Amino acid sequence: MEKKIVLTGIARSKGKAAGEAMVNRQRIGWAFNHVGNEDGMVMAPGADMKGKIVTGKIFVYPTTAGSTSGAFSLYYKCKVSHHGPAGLICQEVHFIDINGAIAGEIPAVDKLDQDPITTIKTGDWVEIDAPEVGEKATVTITRKG
Repeated sequence: MEKKIVLTGIARSKGKAAGEAMVNRQRIGWAFNHVGNEDGMVMAPGADMKGKIVTGKIFVYPTTAGSTSGAFSLYYKCKVSHHGPAGLICQEVHFIDINGAIAGEIPAVDKLDQDPITTIKTGDWVEIDAPEVGEKATVTITRKG
């Protein structure tokens, strides 16, 4: 039996994406010392998802931690090494990550009507539909069981 939950929020980078959710309760940055450029592995100290691969996942986290190099690093992972996430869901997407998501051509959403950190579970199937920056976006969560 599947359960569907639909959340609404704001698109910060437009696009559509679908994939398995990967929920990290701590802030994280996209610079190479937090997430590997060539393998997409989470390396941030104390991260829930340390040792896991973000490639092709819908990455859910509170907001960024780190410097402006995270924008370039997120772009690099998405467009050059192809080890980036399929989409981002945050409580609040920081401008650093917005820049990286736009350049990397992946959707990023925030300001959801429920807290994504507690509502979405790692392993859920998540679909993001973010048609226009600054406009309404929907996040559809499909949970088995």
